[in-house]
Amino acid sequence: MNLVNNDRMTKIISVFLTVIFGVLLISITVDATTSLSGTTITLENGETIANGTDGTITMTADVMKLVGTASTSALIVGDEPAAPTINGLVHGYCSFGNVTVTASSTAYFTCTATPAGSLVELDRVFVQATGTLDTGFVFEAASTTGVSSIQIRVRNVSGELAAPDTTMGAASINFWAVR
Repeated sequence: MNLVNNDRMTKIISVFLTVIFGVLLISITVDATTSLSGTTITLENGETIANGTDGTITMTADVMKLVGTASTSALIVGDEPAAPTINGLVHGYCSFGNVTVTASSTAYFTCTATPAGSLVELDRVFVQATGTLDTGFVFEAASTTGVSSIQIRVRNVSGELAAPDTTMGAASINFWAVR
């Protein structure tokens, strides 16, 4: 009797190897966890991954790193009942030339964001003046007005501080924007 050509023996060996490799795979997976219950996995260092509510996965750790794409559509941060979704978070800077602003009044100017294409119309943008901004000028509002475009309202308060200055010199600002 030839064992290699015996279909029954081939099936038995195939089933035996499948069971051995399956047990080995489960053993390796379980070794990475301390405990496993119906809704919670506790990892070796005490971190947990739980799914006690349909559609909600809770992870506990002092430091959590998401590597890769966190979401292909939207991300909700926090556990508030009506938390808005975040569809994008970008940052960069924007530089502009001299802007004329009459003392004790406001003016609008537009600057182009870097990196190009990082902003789109209706992004909620937050701007931060850098050390290059002239004293006596205050940013009051900012909004995106198109692709890579930030419109900023600036107030000239230089007359309240000293002699009025009507020109805000060229500068750069930092921005964060949420989509």
